Amino acid sequence: MKEIQTRKEIAETYLVLRQIYENLNQETYVEDVLNQMQRGYKMAAVFEEQAVENGRCIGIIGIRIIRKLQHGKAIEVEDFMIDRTKRGIGVGKMLIRWIEWQATVFGCKNIVGSLETKRQESQKIFSREKFLLEGLFFKKSCE
Repeated sequence: MKEIQTRKEIAETYLVLRQIYENLNQETYVEDVLNQMQRGYKMAAVFEEQAVENGRCIGIIGIRIIRKLQHGKAIEVEDFMIDRTKRGIGVGKMLIRWIEWQATVFGCKNIVGSLETKRQESQKIFSREKFLLEGLFFKKSCE
């Protein structure tokens, strides 16, 4: 597991996030992530051993340190995905531990985020890790 920092590392995360974000543009992906990083976004990923599937990315998490009236200084989980072929081997737990470590490093009292209702596997991971459901995610398209 490592924090993602280089263009090459960012590019290696694309195929995992593509599994949940169907409209993700591969041509602009690296630049889009770099743009977010300039505004405080941090990304970490879990990779297979080099001897196993050539060391490919199998899980990714994207976070941002935020301040909210109801939560104070907190970590917001923006992206969370485990390769569908690698679920059940502890990747989600590793990513959650990284978030908890970041919360300690940055003095955050809460970890918050939202998941689409169709993301049931991710909901199970967060529930198993003692996250509480405290609200709903809503969206309105402005196109």
